[in-house]
Amino acid sequence: MSGLFAGNIAKTEAKALVTQGAYAKVQARSEVLKYKQQGIAVMDNILATQATINARAGAGGIDPFSGSARALALYAQKKGATEIYNSRDGEIIAFGAGEARAMQYQMQAKAVLKRAQAETVGAIFDIATMAAGFGGAPKSTATTGGSYLTNADDVLGAGGGL
Repeated sequence: MSGLFAGNIAKTEAKALVTQGAYAKVQARSEVLKYKQQGIAVMDNILATQATINARAGAGGIDPFSGSARALALYAQKKGATEIYNSRDGEIIAFGAGEARAMQYQMQAKAVLKRAQAETVGAIFDIATMAAGFGGAPKSTATTGGSYLTNADDVLGAGGGL
């Protein structure tokens, strides 16, 4: 009988798994936002560094767009670009991991529903088998017990004399 009630329990369990999958997606989006904020902070830092380089070069009477001032600005941009790319890679990884977890929960939910269907079919089969066993003529378990006749003796034309 438990197989007949498995459907409702499985639906509840499947809903819980789907909800966990949705929560995994939300968590992944939260991680993506953190990486985006980190990328914005890197860009702000690049701009601040370049502004500082330009201000110091200008205060010293040096052209900020050539020579060592330009080299420092390019160095800051290269380091910043590397950090931004790492941040974007983190976004992609976090998003992909969240999507993978969500898909895993959805597959688990489908498996739970399939298992419940199989249990229900099994329970119905068991009930049908039990119902088929009720009614009908009872099977004889009695033996002939000590008869002097053999099977051949009981059948005409088989050497028997009846």
